[in-house]
Amino acid sequence: MKSQKKMTEKIQNSIEEILGKVRAIHISLEAERKKNTELEAKVKQLQVELADKSNQAFSLITEVETLHSALKLAQSKVVEVPTPVLGKREEEIDELVREIEHCIEQLKQ
Repeated sequence: MKSQKKMTEKIQNSIEEILGKVRAIHISLEAERKKNTELEAKVKQLQVELADKSNQAFSLITEVETLHSALKLAQSKVVEVPTPVLGKREEEIDELVREIEHCIEQLKQ
């Protein structure tokens, strides 16, 4: 009988030990499930942000392409005006100065 009682106690202790481990595993499992739920929510949030950023990038690329087209069009419409020859301009200025000096001389008389 004593042997049977000892065996029953050992079985009972083993059962208690197993139940303790099961409870600990259950608590760990619940904690991991909570973490998993939080991470899934974070992933969804990041996916939304990524979609927004992708849309912004697409809009910016479209705008850049439009500006490049406008720039090319503007460059094609630019008319180059030849710069006047500097020597000729100086001659014209000298001529005007002489004419003004002549007028001043006329006024003095």
